[in-house]
Amino acid sequence: MSTPSDARLICACACNVSLARGPAMIAYHTVPGSPVIEISVEGKITDHELREAIERMRGDLELNGKSRVLERIEHFSGIEPKALWTDLTLGVAVARKVTRAAVVADAGWIHASMHLARFFTKAEIKAFRVNELEQARAWINA
Repeated sequence: MSTPSDARLICACACNVSLARGPAMIAYHTVPGSPVIEISVEGKITDHELREAIERMRGDLELNGKSRVLERIEHFSGIEPKALWTDLTLGVAVARKVTRAAVVADAGWIHASMHLARFFTKAEIKAFRVNELEQARAWINA
């Protein structure tokens, strides 16, 4: 989780896991053999969800050689203050292990704030609009 708007996050063939408890949701997806973690974020992010996603991501980055993240952020309505602190204290260490990140978002302010990610990671970061999801996937896999 590399930016304040981030919230972040393995099985036989592919794994789709929802860490949601209520209207907010962090969905986490990986494909074995691929270096990519795909995370979808909707609603208001809770500290509990974020901690789960960070732990999952930490494991994938360290144990499974994942190094790239595609984060889809749609209908984002905020983040609990405690979750923001968790993102800054736990998420930054994880973000430093990411080599490339694509952020697909429906909110202009998220695109405008992407430059802030440079304070948290050295990853190559690129922003995409929601209708550019397939281009983002191609870029993150290149």
